[in-house]
Amino acid sequence: MLYKNIAKKLRFRINSDEFVVGDVLPTERQLMEEYQASRVSIRKAIDELVTLDLIEKKQGSGTYIKQKEVVHLMDQLRSGLESSQKIGQTITSDVLAFSIIYPDDEIANRLKIKTTDRVYYTKRLRKLNERPQIIEESFMPVSLFPELTIRVLEHSKFEYIEDKLGLKIEGSYQEFSPVLADKEEEKLLNLQGREPVLQITSLSNFQDGTIFDYSIMKFKASEYLHAMYIRRETQGPILSQKQGLVTDRETIPHASAEENLKFYPVQ
Repeated sequence: MLYKNIAKKLRFRINSDEFVVGDVLPTERQLMEEYQASRVSIRKAIDELVTLDLIEKKQGSGTYIKQKEVVHLMDQLRSGLESSQKIGQTITSDVLAFSIIYPDDEIANRLKIKTTDRVYYTKRLRKLNERPQIIEESFMPVSLFPELTIRVLEHSKFEYIEDKLGLKIEGSYQEFSPVLADKEEEKLLNLQGREPVLQITSLSNFQDGTIFDYSIMKFKASEYLHAMYIRRETQGPILSQKQGLVTDRETIPHASAEENLKFYPVQ
């Protein structure tokens, strides 16, 4: 539908550097001319953004930017907590599962450990301003984090790893794919029917290449935005080159022989 396409374009503009919180949106007439759309389509697009709590209408004054979404730009490594704080929002985590298990072959291969090495299995529901946004399942070697607790997971893994343990995180390899949520995920994320979610699978590593986290995250795509900025200059060896990482492809695609792409995690 036309109005949904307009809402999508406006959503990206609101979350970009074009606007700051408190700015007024262009008038209905200006938007009608810009998008070559009817007043009805513009109003329906505006109403959709009001529902997302991104903008607010003020009688006789105009429509204002109320807040921005957490946008993860892939040119800089930020945790979910850091990203939310940057735009003045609150992200919280409900720990749904926390246990120590022995990994199967796939998990062990991803983490570059043995199936006899114990790992933490954790599951978190992450909320932005109390709205469910992300379901995250993670596997972390117990040997690297012998004192990991539920309390840590209720806050930020990054903060714990870097500030408490003094370890340096370099980045992560990530794979993106659209998937359909199951019944439990639909309920946790308050999805309407068979609504697709964005699944991101990440392998996070320290500077020496040690993989410390394998996560599968499912995002409520209708309320969460991911953007990528790829630098042209060489970034240095990527994770697969350091650790001989096995991926679904023989090589990780990049723009040229001189360019390497880095992907950073959402934690």
